[in-house]
Amino acid sequence: METKPLSLGKKIKRYRLVNDIRQEDMAEKLGVSRATLINYEKGYTSINIDVINKIKNAYPEFNFELDENVKPKIINENTIDFKVLFNVLFKSKGYIFLLTLSFTILGTSSSFLLKKYFDAEISLYPAKNDISQIGQFQSLAANFGINTTNNEQNFNIPDVVNSRLIANLVINKKWTTRKGNSKNLIELWQINKKKSLFSNKDSQLDSMIVIESAIQKFKDHIHVSEDRMTGLIKITTTFQDPNVAAGVANFIGDQIELYIQKENSAQSKKEKEFIFERLTIVKKELENSELDLKIFKERNRGYENSPELFMKYSQFFRKVEAKKEVYLTLQQQLELARIEEVKQSPILHILDYAVPPVNKSYPNRYFIAVISLLLGFFIASSHAVFRY
Repeated sequence: METKPLSLGKKIKRYRLVNDIRQEDMAEKLGVSRATLINYEKGYTSINIDVINKIKNAYPEFNFELDENVKPKIINENTIDFKVLFNVLFKSKGYIFLLTLSFTILGTSSSFLLKKYFDAEISLYPAKNDISQIGQFQSLAANFGINTTNNEQNFNIPDVVNSRLIANLVINKKWTTRKGNSKNLIELWQINKKKSLFSNKDSQLDSMIVIESAIQKFKDHIHVSEDRMTGLIKITTTFQDPNVAAGVANFIGDQIELYIQKENSAQSKKEKEFIFERLTIVKKELENSELDLKIFKERNRGYENSPELFMKYSQFFRKVEAKKEVYLTLQQQLELARIEEVKQSPILHILDYAVPPVNKSYPNRYFIAVISLLLGFFIASSHAVFRY
């Protein structure tokens, strides 16, 4: 009759009894509790490689053969045994394949339920000043004694794009959709149809809440990027309708250009008005000084022969010449301010206008499928490893 081979746990128990070793002593040498050693001997707990190595070191004469209850560890002494890991994954390949396939199909199918969004982009370049023209202008102004400080304002384009001014203009404008309908963003997003849990009887307050909600949502649908090296500015708009996305991007670009030109023009106009007011005052003072000089000369015909009268004449003459110099300088500044006001040099150049996108930007089904596949493979592999 064929005898059944002893398990490793029973071999440990027999060795312990033959050599009269207490369970407490053996458990201490193996670095386990007495209860764990009892479970080893009864076959309730699998014996791992670490315990086997400790038995070999503590009891070199112990002769045993590894049975089916001893499983090699995937992580041994903080090192991953990839051979064991690959064997575990290979044995569970069917389960891993099915779960990975299920996740991939589920993720790809779910992408068809998501709303489609389209990105439209417009790129702007700041206008470069003509250095030679500026140099000639400054030299000419310097000859006349005019201080030519650079009054050109610097605008942070991302701040302008994200301003409430632009948001209000875009929200209230009617946009033509791909279906030919004309609606503003509040109607497209149906914000005015969403009833609040706390309704208010004040229609004006309700309107303000709708506008504020639309502004916050609008900021989530635009993105501005600026290349600090080249100065290139890109404005990207994301909407469910490609025509609306392109229209909003182009409208924002035009409004930014108009806003900056308007602000610079207002500055030039303010300077011109100030110079004109000063010119009027100086002109009146010059006329009065010239009149005083004329009266003095008429009353004092022989002033050249009198030192005292000649000194008074020189005082009147210097006053007239000083006022005349100021008057001429202000006239020159007024002409230059008029030229600056009507000069239509664009602050921004639109490099590429936005066009209605053909392909959607979201959802990216290929990306979702890849992510779902990797996620399914990770979950299935982790489950197989933990189960092992």
